[in-house]
Amino acid sequence: MRIDNRINKRGGKREGAGRPKGSKGINSLASVKKLEDLAFDPIEMMVKKYNYIETQLDKHHSNETPLGGGAYSQLVATQGTLINNLMMYGYKKIPDKLEQVITEKQPLAIKLSRRTSNE
Repeated sequence: MRIDNRINKRGGKREGAGRPKGSKGINSLASVKKLEDLAFDPIEMMVKKYNYIETQLDKHHSNETPLGGGAYSQLVATQGTLINNLMMYGYKKIPDKLEQVITEKQPLAIKLSRRTSNE
């Protein structure tokens, strides 16, 4: 038979339980350490890739090295993805919610009357 030594025998959320909001988990800290050990900065790499793509597109527009349609569209799409990924580091994300205006409803009065056959 198992003995239950818990002080609070109820389940669910408890005040002060769990990891504090905003604190880094062990896996997150380990991945940051690994990137530091490898001297790899993801933001810096995304900026380098963006600049490389910009150079390739400039060469294409000046007819120095024309690209095929598929290669061109892939570079433009990748560049857009890089921009979106980099924006989260510079700007706060805009919530996807729509603002709703709630107006107070006025009561509706309906007056019922009986029609007579003369009308």
